[in-house]
Amino acid sequence: MGGEIMQVNYQDEQKIRECVKQAQCVFLIPEHSSQRIQEAENVIKAAKQENVEHMALKSWIGLDHVKEEREKFRHLHEYHQIEEKVKQEFSGQKHCIIRMPLMNQFFYFMTPMAEQKKALCLPTKQDAKWGTIDLRDSVDAIANLVREGMRRSVYEKQLLRFTPSENMRSSDIARGMAVALDKSPEEVKFKQIEMQEWQKYMHQLRDDKRFKERPRGEEGTEKPYTMPIGRYLVDECVKELGEWLELASRGKLDVTSKDLQEVLQHEPRDLQEYFKSNRDQFRRFR
Repeated sequence: MGGEIMQVNYQDEQKIRECVKQAQCVFLIPEHSSQRIQEAENVIKAAKQENVEHMALKSWIGLDHVKEEREKFRHLHEYHQIEEKVKQEFSGQKHCIIRMPLMNQFFYFMTPMAEQKKALCLPTKQDAKWGTIDLRDSVDAIANLVREGMRRSVYEKQLLRFTPSENMRSSDIARGMAVALDKSPEEVKFKQIEMQEWQKYMHQLRDDKRFKERPRGEEGTEKPYTMPIGRYLVDECVKELGEWLELASRGKLDVTSKDLQEVLQHEPRDLQEYFKSNRDQFRRFR
């Protein structure tokens, strides 16, 4: 589609207004920042002042379950607050909230620990069912929404849930991880670990050489922009991911929808097939 890339300080309201001037639609992806709400409100305010017609927001699957425990799920609750602000300022059909789960590419981050401990180690229960989607599918779906101008019925929804066709138990995800690591299911099991241990591990990845740079070209089903970078694993990001995994462990994320399939006009990429198709990429992080 093309477009100009502009770097902006989200505290600079005037600069944001310059960026969104004459835009028909603004797609807001909240920052992994301690000022997430204020920064999002600045973008929403600027879009409103510049008469932007439509506001879209990337949010999280499962937010309906965080309202009663705001302190426990502080970061996810901030997304809920941003959702409410978008609905308030761009009421009716002038907004669209797209709730998503984790991306398949998240499992690259788990590869070094899985190789070392011979287990997919996460702070979730073994039998908890949850799902992930491919980053490429999410990008393609959003591009389709923009190209179609929200003309078809699915695009007229104010809430879209991008989910896999089927969720899996943590133990079943571990079986796929074994394939990615060229191991048998007996060699790589699932192991539930404490949240503190998982967060410590994720913080260590920021300085891991394997996650310093993206590849320059396409590899397997991946494009350079889909490969993970360790420097983005700031404290706010790790805590946010941890809260989402806590919801998964509680069994609150066994949610499926046809929205992603309808927007893509084909089945979302299957996680188990993703593991098989990207074994060479997983090998990079072992």
